[in-house]
Amino acid sequence: MQRVFVYGTLKSGQHNHHLIQEGLSSGECRYEGVGVTELKYPLVVASHWKVPFLLDAPDTPCAQNVIGEVYLVTDAILKKLDELEAHPDFYTRCQVPIVTNAKLETMWCYLLQDFKPHLLELSTHTKYDSEVHGTLHESGVKRPLDEETRKKFIEEIKR
Repeated sequence: MQRVFVYGTLKSGQHNHHLIQEGLSSGECRYEGVGVTELKYPLVVASHWKVPFLLDAPDTPCAQNVIGEVYLVTDAILKKLDELEAHPDFYTRCQVPIVTNAKLETMWCYLLQDFKPHLLELSTHTKYDSEVHGTLHESGVKRPLDEETRKKFIEEIKR
């Protein structure tokens, strides 16, 4: 099993947590606790869909230590998370140092690389919550569905 740090829609109470919950129910996943990034990263909420992105730009001036949840997951659950996050084409799963239970451990985290520079101009956050930041997922629109909309979304975010 491998540790993964989640900071956005995969956290408890968020709209993609069902993937983690399935693993918790089947025994393929275990909640390990709250974690905080050792390095500071920009966590931004962007696009028409109000998606949380952890930008792979550690220690930039706008960066903050980000709070999330740590889970121990099987390879099968990790594969499902990779599919959701479109790793490696959109997000990149990287090893990141996380402080949890007063210990520093390196674990998987989904970072956005090769992003448009304007994302660094957005407000940054220490944690994500769709109740605070809003989301279009509440209306049933979970992802850009058609190819043209998907392409526009990617062009808005990625270089």
